[in-house]
Amino acid sequence: MKKQLFAVVVGAALAFPLFAQAEGAYIGANVGRSELKISDETGSVKKSDTGYKAYAGYDFTQNFGAEAGYVDFGKLTQNFDGGKLEVKSHAFYVAATGTLPLNEQFSLFAKAGVSQNRTKATYNELNFSQNESQNKTSAMFGIGAAYHFDKKLSLVAEYENFGKVGNNDGTKVKADLLSIGLRYKF
Repeated sequence: MKKQLFAVVVGAALAFPLFAQAEGAYIGANVGRSELKISDETGSVKKSDTGYKAYAGYDFTQNFGAEAGYVDFGKLTQNFDGGKLEVKSHAFYVAATGTLPLNEQFSLFAKAGVSQNRTKATYNELNFSQNESQNKTSAMFGIGAAYHFDKKLSLVAEYENFGKVGNNDGTKVKADLLSIGLRYKF
């Protein structure tokens, strides 16, 4: 996870001079409540954790643009009879964005795209341990609102659904993120 975060930070730092020349480009970071839900034929478990994301985008027009980012959903931990299940998940995504300006301070936005998800499950019981990782591509969508302090800095609140981030042997893992953050437009 530290390697992915490092890659996002280095990538953003390298792209910063390019964004500075491109009017309409933006970067942002959000933090909030992520929710992971695991379900199988015996039932489901849903847990919340702190999630975060870092992203960059470009507005081609006042109403349409594109965005790419990295999301960490945190982890789900569940204790069973003598055992412990831990599930961690993160995603890289690209999405088309649509923005509806309400006035100079407020706007609504929506996004739809695809995400490449990585989910790792670890099960420990006494002297037994099993690890499993899975990559899955899924559709994602999001809705949100922005309050613009000025032309460059905005406070954003959004909900994003990443669908099934894992699916193995009848066990499904779904993820979403409800977050707030800051967006800086160049």
